[in-house]
Amino acid sequence: MTTSYIKDKVEELRAQKKLDRAKEEAERLAKEKELAERKRLSDERIAKKQAIIDAGGVVPNPTPIVEEKPKKVVKETKKEAKKTVKKAVKETKKPKKAVKKATSKVAPKKRGRPKGSKNKK
Repeated sequence: MTTSYIKDKVEELRAQKKLDRAKEEAERLAKEKELAERKRLSDERIAKKQAIIDAGGVVPNPTPIVEEKPKKVVKETKKEAKKTVKKAVKETKKPKKAVKKATSKVAPKKRGRPKGSKNKK
């Protein structure tokens, strides 16, 4: 026996699920379209290079553009250098953990007949 508020909730969930499916389908189509565009551009680049190779030319190797960043010149005195090294060493030292002593475990009591007993069946 279901009540009206449960039926309403189920209908809302079904409607939400339809919306979610539509959204996922749109995302899938957009992704496929993007991948197709990438493949098309890649194929065009390959075709250009192949045309150059077929004509007997050499394909130029594009060099990446690298931006040079200005380097800051910082001079440290010997005292400052020693202080920074000492601080780094202090930070890297780890506190020693207390080592737990091993406690001997008591073997559980054995069950059944003793190994060398004479009362065998």
